[in-house]
Amino acid sequence: MNHLIMEQLKTYFKGINPDDLVMEQMEFEENVYDILLEDWGESIGSVRMDELGVAEFFIYTDELDEIPGEMSKFDMIMQAEQFIERFYDSTFRHGLYLSAYIDLGEYHMILYNRKDERLNKELPHSGISFTMLSNGVLSAVERESMDFELVYPKTLITNEEAKRIYLNHLRILPVIAKYDNDIFVNGDDEYHYVYQLEDFILGVHTNGGILTSDSFGVGKTLMTSLPDLAEFIDIYTLAGMTEDHMLVAEAKTKSGRLEVWSKLPKKSLRVSEEDLLDDELDIPGAIKFVFNADGRLLKLMGLDDSETFVSGHVNSKVALLTATSVLQAVCDNPHDYFKLQQLDDNVISQKLANGIYDFTFIRQERGVQVADALVHIQIDDTGLVKYVDVDSEVLQDFSKVSFVASLTFKAATEMIKEKLFMELSWGKNIEKHQYTLTYLPTYPLTTGHIKMIDMNTGEPWVIDTSCMDQY
Repeated sequence: MNHLIMEQLKTYFKGINPDDLVMEQMEFEENVYDILLEDWGESIGSVRMDELGVAEFFIYTDELDEIPGEMSKFDMIMQAEQFIERFYDSTFRHGLYLSAYIDLGEYHMILYNRKDERLNKELPHSGISFTMLSNGVLSAVERESMDFELVYPKTLITNEEAKRIYLNHLRILPVIAKYDNDIFVNGDDEYHYVYQLEDFILGVHTNGGILTSDSFGVGKTLMTSLPDLAEFIDIYTLAGMTEDHMLVAEAKTKSGRLEVWSKLPKKSLRVSEEDLLDDELDIPGAIKFVFNADGRLLKLMGLDDSETFVSGHVNSKVALLTATSVLQAVCDNPHDYFKLQQLDDNVISQKLANGIYDFTFIRQERGVQVADALVHIQIDDTGLVKYVDVDSEVLQDFSKVSFVASLTFKAATEMIKEKLFMELSWGKNIEKHQYTLTYLPTYPLTTGHIKMIDMNTGEPWVIDTSCMDQY
């Protein structure tokens, strides 16, 4: 690695003497270097190099987060400009321009991209991005590859044709959703009955074909009713617990409780008390449960190799019955509150490579879907519950949400039609190393993207993009 580059990168570790830092090449990684505190041997950063210079640079010591002070937006942009000038030659800098500044509160992102010469349209992810803390500490630098082909279309429909095709395929669905003040302009953090624009159709290709989320491995949301429940089985038994299991850790708060069970004594698990009581961390040899204050299951994580109460291997239908039984630990009468998400017309679960059956259940309220309210359940091929995750929206009380609607479906569709504009945009295909053009929906008359429309007031819910300055 170039000695000058190494010494210059050390200067970005504010509050640390550069002489106290050493760089060591990572094992099995020819061009990746660990940045360590020499006296402690502690890794506090890394850098990856390639033929253009610094490809990635990360600083991940928590101590730098605590450095006092606050850097202005202008100074952050200047720091990014100076980094580009210092570490990259004119070949990389050519055509690079400041694309956006994003204020995420604790973190700030500065994005640089390029434009194509024929249409003068932005090429997303074509330059370099910087992530900085509010105090100005540089947290991450990630430079994009320049080895991409621009594919100009042989056929190009007009944006009006693209708009007609998009509207013909767009589905607008009635749902209950939270008008989240952190996401939407004028949000009131209350739940409302709204029309939601389906995420499945993303845009229109230049030849008139549609771009859907299938291209990114996300299919259209299909739902079906739950199967009839078997006899009630408590969640501990469903997770494979036996009389040999011991309660090795427990934490109780006003919001609920966490339990950790194992056949092994606590010392044999060889983890800290903090890790034992971390509700996001799996512990090998243990089963972890999280309940709310009413005793409803919120999460289950099972890395315990318990003996199964099912002999042999179970099929998807048996696994589904087990998963449906788990819902009884989430709420009473789950048939009234959930539907099963289907992957397609005939498939109800995804079987993962490790033999796990993966199911998703969607919360309903009086037959109406609740947005962002899912229960994820995984069953292994012996019939044991290995993982449960309940979204916070699932256990909300929606009984007071009114289903009175003054806005008709036709009026909602006309509102979208009036505000919608299809913009020709470049998209990056990582696998093919290509940029291709697609018409994407935009709403230039609003301050952001329309996601939902209130059925009662007719107010469009606009995603708040005020944290981003585009250049």
